[in-house]
Amino acid sequence: MSYDSDNDSMSESTSIGGNNEPIADPVEFPEGDQFKILIATDIHLGYKENDSIRGEDTYKTFEEILQIGVACEVDFILLGGDLFHDTKPTPYCINKCIGLLRKYCLGDKPINFEILSDQRINFNHTVSKQVNYEDPNLNVAIPVFSIHGNHDDPTGKNQISAMDLMASTGLVNYFGRWEDLSKVEINPILLKKGNSLLALYGLSHMSDQRLGRLFLEKKVSIAKPGTLEEEEFFNLLVLHQNRAVRGPKNFIPPDAIPKDIDLVMWGHEHDCRITPEKVADVFITQPGSSVATSLSEGESITKKIGVLTIYKKHFKIDQVELRTVRPFIFEDFTLDLPNVEMEQQLEKSKKSIRNRVEVMIEKAAELNRIPEGILPLIRLRAHYKHEMQVFNAIKFGQQYVGRVANPEDILKFICISGTKQKKAIFDKTLDDNAFAGPHASRVEDIILRYFEDNKNKLFVLSAKGLTEAVVKYIDTNDDDAPQRIMKHQFQKTFDKLKELSPEEDEIEDCIVNLCNMRSSQNDEEEIREVLSNRGEIKRESVILGSDEEAVTISDDDDRDTGIGPSNSSVTPLPAKGPGSRGGRGSRGGRARGTRKKAAA
Repeated sequence: MSYDSDNDSMSESTSIGGNNEPIADPVEFPEGDQFKILIATDIHLGYKENDSIRGEDTYKTFEEILQIGVACEVDFILLGGDLFHDTKPTPYCINKCIGLLRKYCLGDKPINFEILSDQRINFNHTVSKQVNYEDPNLNVAIPVFSIHGNHDDPTGKNQISAMDLMASTGLVNYFGRWEDLSKVEINPILLKKGNSLLALYGLSHMSDQRLGRLFLEKKVSIAKPGTLEEEEFFNLLVLHQNRAVRGPKNFIPPDAIPKDIDLVMWGHEHDCRITPEKVADVFITQPGSSVATSLSEGESITKKIGVLTIYKKHFKIDQVELRTVRPFIFEDFTLDLPNVEMEQQLEKSKKSIRNRVEVMIEKAAELNRIPEGILPLIRLRAHYKHEMQVFNAIKFGQQYVGRVANPEDILKFICISGTKQKKAIFDKTLDDNAFAGPHASRVEDIILRYFEDNKNKLFVLSAKGLTEAVVKYIDTNDDDAPQRIMKHQFQKTFDKLKELSPEEDEIEDCIVNLCNMRSSQNDEEEIREVLSNRGEIKRESVILGSDEEAVTISDDDDRDTGIGPSNSSVTPLPAKGPGSRGGRGSRGGRARGTRKKAAA
């Protein structure tokens, strides 16, 4: 695949002057004094990589993004988090990422800007402690700067992330990592090109509630450039947080951003709002994701990246439409069949929906995506009044196999509010807009509200711990998170009871007292540490053969690597009599089986 600069879609260009106002006639940016930066976020490498149809989508679009950077001759690429979809990406995913970065970001092209700040502070958590293009062992043509998001955040005992691996390869300049939960101090990377000065601030993902509290308590500080004139610097901040309102205290209000910041590049939100929006005295650009990771309305908006040009205190953003993104058509459709007899409602409903889906498929074909004929994503939300209008959505989708990329979840039924809601047949996928309304609750808010009620109050477990575990499970596919937090808190309470040795009739009161003594800050730090240690709990199934010798089948390796069964030999269990198919361990394919003795 190659990128043709003549076919790119520079559909819009927004220019902002030194007084932070849009200017109709942009100043001419001198070539030697302007920073040209490709901005993108939420690439989610590895999403659906085991899907036979969509498995390569993220890699194709990432390659297109890098090709655009080369064609536009940008100074560097700036990523706003979630480069990877999983906290522990598969070896295949890491290998693809490294290969693409090596192909497009290494080379002999000279670097025309310099770094002025103390690199040991900017990159103190990395192996090299310096920007990659100053490494004498590397030949970098296009530097990549990136923060981490909520999907590729540090994990495990030593708090290592996939972004640390990328930094160790020298292919990514990983910045903006912060671990102190009591305060946040953001030190900028100071860059100079000709007469333009850029202060690049980055803050990798933190809990929205925690960061929001720190903003309210004025414990978030942004260091200003020291020796040079502050007003000369263009201040650019990269964030990866909730921008949309997702429940109380679960988002960062844009007006909390310090007024010294000229432009915020906002990651995490997937809908593309790349045209700069002025909030208070700060401009915000939200590139959105480059791949649809849910079948929600926001994901169906045209995917774009930007080429940000900065000259002194002026900036402009040229928008580039991504053409390798799989077409996605989302529609709401109301089943309004007023003159149809009740016994005919079902057939009329099927016919109406079938006709609507055909129109959506035709729309997708008109989007001019690469390659031609790529199967589209289709999501139709059908709003119904009567249960007689509802049918099996999964079965309905099977007639579109080979015509759409997601036949299993094309259709979602939504009961129109105000009518009597009865149990209906829904498809198995719940999209982001399943809870209607502008202030839809996140699941963590529902959990907290439930346990705030005295009759539901927890004592051994903490509502905060369960909430954080659920968020970890949803955001990073960490399916062991709830189990880890429950195991830890049960064990801690048990150990404390052993230490105190209360009488039997005092145990309940003792547990209540332990709950009341629990420090919220200590609890928060403890929860964070437990949830970071992913992979300590292993699921194992024990199967007994005729000789009662146990065979352990663990799903950990396949889940972690995603590259299928290993090449290690598996000893089959003896059959149990004539005609037997043998033990389950001999089936292969679905799990990796080894005898316990051999696994040692």
